[in-house]
Amino acid sequence: MWFLNQETGCTWEVTDQELILRLQASGHYEQVEEPKQDKTEQDVPQTKAQATKSMKRTEKEQIKEVQETAHE
Repeated sequence: MWFLNQETGCTWEVTDQELILRLQASGHYEQVEEPKQDKTEQDVPQTKAQATKSMKRTEKEQIKEVQETAHE
């Protein structure tokens, strides 16, 4: 089930039955349909900064090593 945090606007998928019951009883969360990504959102290219933020640290280190060896 998916829940919307009304204070932050974040949507979460919750699978734990006990947590689902607590969120349904809470006034801060609202049960919503599964969010679907817009096709336009998927087609928007990432900036270099966004791509870098989404990389794992090890991936960044590997890229840095490749770039350093390319400059030599």
